[in-house]
Amino acid sequence: MKKFYQTEWHGIPFNSFARLSSKELADAAFYAAFYAKFFEKYRDWSDLRPDWVKLKLQAMDHIAGHKAFRKDIKALSIGCGLGIMEKALLDAGYENLELTEVSDIPLRWVLTHFDKEKVHIGFFPECLPHDRFYDFIFLSGVEYFFDQKELIKFLKAVKGRLRPGGTCLMISWSYEFKAQLAGLPSRVVNTAKKIAYSLLAFFKLKPAIRSKPKQFWGYLRHRGDFREAMKAAGFIQLKDGFLEKKTNWDTYFIEGISGGGK
Repeated sequence: MKKFYQTEWHGIPFNSFARLSSKELADAAFYAAFYAKFFEKYRDWSDLRPDWVKLKLQAMDHIAGHKAFRKDIKALSIGCGLGIMEKALLDAGYENLELTEVSDIPLRWVLTHFDKEKVHIGFFPECLPHDRFYDFIFLSGVEYFFDQKELIKFLKAVKGRLRPGGTCLMISWSYEFKAQLAGLPSRVVNTAKKIAYSLLAFFKLKPAIRSKPKQFWGYLRHRGDFREAMKAAGFIQLKDGFLEKKTNWDTYFIEGISGGGK
């Protein structure tokens, strides 16, 4: 697992509305300011990049095609965001779907499509009624915000909200593909690159690279990190892999069964 950084999202430069931090994750004020800019730029889902929408809808197809994701079950989406996947699932007839989000700000486009009792605003699982349990819970693009200990704790909370035999499906666009060069480990490759750049700059063959301010955005994980977190949270019968690559992004998934206890 390693940290990663960003300077923009959806074509909106972070330095246009916030002071960036390479040490602290974006907070609620940051996201509120971001979405203020976002909804100035975009009117609805049709304004967004087609490949980004396609990426989300491909993940939605994977969920809808899952053998455990039936129209008669009770399902929950954690971290709905803009709601592209959730709206598509609702349109496909999955009326028992509920969703959570820490704030109602990013839900502007999707809120009108869901009954109020199926939308839970706040931190999971505190935002849910104490007696609400599900057959299927999916998380799409939310795990990057947690370090490993936090993710394991979060997944344990997810397991606690699943009925026995329920499914947890985690979809991630923050998978770490370790660099390889002639079989060398990534740390050796990265060190070699830094030395090469320094030599080029020293001999004035290439200007020295100046780092631009970047926002600490979250954590990249490799397969072992994901599987460790799911196992530590108590999930069994793990299954993982990649969806067919149809855009510039890779989509990784991992799922597990809750078993008999909480």
